[in-house]
Amino acid sequence: MNLSKSRINLKYKDIDGGRKSIYLDYYKDGKRVRESLRLYLLPETSRKTAAGNKAVMRKAEDIRRSRIEELTAGENGIEIDAAMPDIPLAKVIKDYHTLILERGDKSTAGNIMGMYRAVVAFRGENVLLSSVDVEYCDGLVDFLRNEYHSVHGKLKMTTARAYIYLFSAALNLAVENGLMRRNPLFFVKIHDRITRERPKKLHLSVGEIKLLMDTQCPVISRPQVKQAYLFSIFTGLTALDIVNLKWKDIKNDNDGRMSVWCQSRKIFIPLSSNALRWLPETSNHRGLIFKGLPKDTEINNILKLWQNKSGIEKRLNFTLARNTFAYLILSTGADVATFCSLMGIASKNAKGYLAMTERKIAPMDEKLKALQLD
Repeated sequence: MNLSKSRINLKYKDIDGGRKSIYLDYYKDGKRVRESLRLYLLPETSRKTAAGNKAVMRKAEDIRRSRIEELTAGENGIEIDAAMPDIPLAKVIKDYHTLILERGDKSTAGNIMGMYRAVVAFRGENVLLSSVDVEYCDGLVDFLRNEYHSVHGKLKMTTARAYIYLFSAALNLAVENGLMRRNPLFFVKIHDRITRERPKKLHLSVGEIKLLMDTQCPVISRPQVKQAYLFSIFTGLTALDIVNLKWKDIKNDNDGRMSVWCQSRKIFIPLSSNALRWLPETSNHRGLIFKGLPKDTEINNILKLWQNKSGIEKRLNFTLARNTFAYLILSTGADVATFCSLMGIASKNAKGYLAMTERKIAPMDEKLKALQLD
């Protein structure tokens, strides 16, 4: 039975920079396959790019013809002699490692060796390249996700994801060198199985906040640092917000409640009793609120000394302060809309913060109670 070319189509997907990615679209064993060819067409802005695109299309057509031959043979029970030399998988990975090392990328080369150790742990170091098929790759994904332990412990999903991409790159190199017909990883579903991990957002606990409040700033001549940092904890203002904050940004609403205007996010943030407590005492309510704040480097040094003096292990910085503000809001049971409003963020950016605490339902008058720490 002859296989019509129409059953294997070259298709294109628009990607960044006006480029088009070429892929094959066909059915195999009743399943639809979209095989990326890792070939790209560039915008034809010159004769050179036009000629390059023609060469790319010739290569894509060659691959399509090869797939037609493979599928036709498969449907008729005919085996095609691959006529390809069989070499150890270990050599393929080491050749890729050498190539990257010659480019001067020592960091990636180190990760390739980490990937190599994981591959060896999967099925040993004597695996031949001919044995690296879809089943092998599918098993490797599961192994990295569920079983593999490096010298540092169970593999993080971010690292597992990186190893898979490096392994795929090594196989792509084998394809380019005529050692494989195609990369079997193209047929393995990876993205829903090994996902990119978001780093967990750190925050201070209520006990640690109280510890900071009770610990004197180690540089007595710079009380503004402690005041500014604790004000950030109870308002969520960033370092840049704090440095540029002026007395005119403190407002009274019709109910007598005080709020601070956050210029960077264009929102008003209600001030709790603890936030008000850390405003400097002065009769001159003009200009900057935290006058005399030193440069960033000195602020960081003072925060480190203060951290050590208080016995807190977490590194003090204004990102930690803002995360702590988020934690205090969420610990009261604030709904997502209230939380996003106080943080000045879109709901799609709230996921990382929401993971910091178990959410519970609370009435509206309890929303900001945690900010009082009373």
